[in-house]
Amino acid sequence: MMIMEKNKAIEIRNLGYNYPDGSAALKGIDMDVFEGECIALVGPNGAGKSTLILHLNGLLFPVSGSVRVFGHELNEQSKKEIRKQINIVFQDPESQLFSPSVFDDVAFGPINMGLAREEVFARVDEALSHVGMAGFAHRSPHHLSFGEKKKVSIATVLSMKPKIIVLDEPTLGLDPWARKDFMKLLEKLKKEHTLVIATHDLELLELCDRAYMLRDGKVEREIKGKEEVK
Repeated sequence: MMIMEKNKAIEIRNLGYNYPDGSAALKGIDMDVFEGECIALVGPNGAGKSTLILHLNGLLFPVSGSVRVFGHELNEQSKKEIRKQINIVFQDPESQLFSPSVFDDVAFGPINMGLAREEVFARVDEALSHVGMAGFAHRSPHHLSFGEKKKVSIATVLSMKPKIIVLDEPTLGLDPWARKDFMKLLEKLKKEHTLVIATHDLELLELCDRAYMLRDGKVEREIKGKEEVK
C-alpha cells in the first residue's frame, strides 16, 4: 500500500536577509513545514526567529533564496493571495489591536477581503467564540486583560480563515492561570490548522511535532520527537 506524502505547506530554501545596517540576520535557512504539522522555532535571543517569521507572509522579503507557501513563491505580486493562506499572531497584542472595539479589530481582515456584511458578522462571532471571547465584541481592547488581548489577537487571524497560523511567543507574559487556558486554545488550534510557533517556552515542544533550533541566523539542527533541547 502506498503511503501518501503530506503536502508542503511552507518550503524555505537558502533564505538570507540583511538588516538595514548590512549585517546578516538570516544565513541560508532551509526549512519545510508540512500541512497539518505544528512546528516550533526555538533558539536564544538574536537567533533570527522573529525575523524569519516576518518572511512567511511577506512582511519582509529575502535578499537571497525563496519562501514558498503551498507551492507558490512569496513575492510582492503574490503576497496578497498568500496572506489569505497564512497569517501571523504577533508577540505583543498591542501590535495587532488598534481599533476602538474588539468587533472592529476582528472584522478588519474580513472587511478588507471584501466580504459581505453578513459574512463579516458571522466570521467575527465564530472567531470570538472559538477563542472563548464570545460576548466581548463591543468591549474596548484596551480594557481587556493581557491574556484576553492575546486571545482577541488570535481571533483577528481566525476571522480570515487561514490554513497556516504563525505565532510569535504566544505564552510570553501570561500568568500561570492564563497560560494554562492558553495552552488549551493552542491544542485546539493544532487540530484545525498548520502551526508555526516561535518560542522560548520549551514546554511548548510537547505540543509540537518537530522543532528547528536556530542560532546566529542559521538552522543549527532539527529536533524530532522529544529530543532534549540544549
